[in-house]
Amino acid sequence: MPTDATFPPDLLKGDLLRLVPIDLDTADSLGPITEVWVDPRRHRVIGVGCGGGLGRRSTRFPWVRVLSIGHDGLVLRGSIPQTPDPEDTALEDGIALGEVEVWSDHGDRLGHLIDYRFSPSDGAILQYHFSTTAPQDLAPGLYAIPPESVISLGRRRMMVAHTALAQANRLGDPVSPHAATSRSPLEALPLDQVMDHLPDPKQTWDATLDKTRQARAQLSEQWQEQGHRLQSEAQQRLGHWLGDVKKRTRHLRHQIRETVSDVTAGLPTPPQTRQKTPPPIIDVDATELWEDDAPPPPSH
Repeated sequence: MPTDATFPPDLLKGDLLRLVPIDLDTADSLGPITEVWVDPRRHRVIGVGCGGGLGRRSTRFPWVRVLSIGHDGLVLRGSIPQTPDPEDTALEDGIALGEVEVWSDHGDRLGHLIDYRFSPSDGAILQYHFSTTAPQDLAPGLYAIPPESVISLGRRRMMVAHTALAQANRLGDPVSPHAATSRSPLEALPLDQVMDHLPDPKQTWDATLDKTRQARAQLSEQWQEQGHRLQSEAQQRLGHWLGDVKKRTRHLRHQIRETVSDVTAGLPTPPQTRQKTPPPIIDVDATELWEDDAPPPPSH
């Protein structure tokens, strides 16, 4: 961070969410701030998430890029530096605290985490604020405890040492966790900035239509491929079945021939049909009917 950075001595997370994040390089709003990322082991604010919502993921910025914090906005460097900072990868291990239950190590549910106060200069958390309504170890009210009293911190629960509850600082009346988070960060922005961050309905509709067309085309291709595959499998099965039928028919025909041959083998041979002897042919020479020296018969 630059040495001339200006920060308040401390800041609540709820106040941070109402600030407008401004990119130093472009003077554009990156907001609204929708997430604050915390290192649960070191109890430090390590980054903020801007924008997002309506199915879109927020843009995350490490806390080391925050240059200054004023009454109305937070100035940060939105461009990615040429030399990656170790804090860029630290966001992967951070958590965004939402509705977190506060428990004691004696197994008592004390209440809900409402807010926390931290030092903007280095992100160190100074106090956790939680509210309790059940009169158990603490009377109903809003309390502040230091990070040293916290045994463990997760996305859904915070474990507090029971022995540290006696030193908890009461801040006021109980606060509902829903009331503490009911104010949307969009309400802190002017209307024109809110409209700038809303998606264009026409572009959203066109993108939806394109995705629908692509899904329909992919589904049609899948159906066609599946139809071709089923048709090919049916043809192969039909070919195998016809071949099997032909083979069985050929084998049955051969068996019938063998059976007929076996049955007719013991039968007597039928007598041969007698052939009719053709009558003899008499060859008569015409010259033998009359002698040459015999006179012809007398004429009457």
